[in-house]
Amino acid sequence: MLAMILAAGKGTRLRPITYTLPKPLIDVNGLSLIERHLENLSDAGFSKALINVSYLGHLIHEKLGLSYKNMQLEYSFEPESPLETAGGIAFAQPWLPNCSPFLVINADIWCDWPLRNAFQASTHLKKNKLLAHLILVNNVTQNGGDFFLSKKFLSRFDKGDANSIPLKLTYSGIGIYSPLLFTSVVRGTRLPLTDLLFPAIDEKLVSGEFFSGYWADAGTRQRLSTLRKTLTKNHQRL
Repeated sequence: MLAMILAAGKGTRLRPITYTLPKPLIDVNGLSLIERHLENLSDAGFSKALINVSYLGHLIHEKLGLSYKNMQLEYSFEPESPLETAGGIAFAQPWLPNCSPFLVINADIWCDWPLRNAFQASTHLKKNKLLAHLILVNNVTQNGGDFFLSKKFLSRFDKGDANSIPLKLTYSGIGIYSPLLFTSVVRGTRLPLTDLLFPAIDEKLVSGEFFSGYWADAGTRQRLSTLRKTLTKNHQRL
C-alpha cells in the first residue's frame, strides 16, 4: 500500500515563515511536520511514500532525498500553481501500478491516528466497493465540522436534520481512497476534493470513523504556536 503526503500548498496563512520555507519543512519542537509523518509511516510498515510538491518543492526534495529510513520516496512535481487536492492526487496517480487503494495525509496536520490501520481500511474499501474512508475529528477550533457519521457512513451536515445530529465532525486530513474516485479527473485539472467527495458521500460510498485522540492543524501561525506549546507541555508524548 502506498502513502501520499500532500505538500504542494503555498502556506499563505503561515507567512512570513513560508516566504522562504515550504510549510511541510516547518520545525515543530525538533522535527519537521513532514518528517513526523514519515516517521509514523515507517513505524506503521509502509515501504513507499509519494510526496506532491509545488511551491518551494525543491527544498523538500533536497531535504529528504529519495529515501527515509526503510522507505522509498517519490515526488510528484506540480505546476507552479498547485492543482488543489483532487487535482494533485489525480496528477500524481498514487494508485499505480497495482490500481490499489492508497493513504493520503495532509502535510500540515499532527495526528496520532494509528497509520497501520490504513491497511485494514484498504481491505474494507475493496470488500464493500466503497470510494473512500475518512478519519474524522471533533475540531473545536473551527466551530464544529461539515460531516456526521450515520451507521459508519459519512453524511453531510447540510443534508441532515441539525436537531438529530449528535456531533459535527471535520475531516482530519487523513483518508484512504479508491482509485475509482478519481477516474473522471483529467490529469492536470485543478480540482478540490469536495467536488468528488460530496457526490460520493450522498451515494453512501464513503465510510468514516471518529478519532478522539490528539489532532492539530498547523496551518496558521496561531495554531502552529499552540501545537508547539502543547507538545512542550506534554514533553512531546503526543
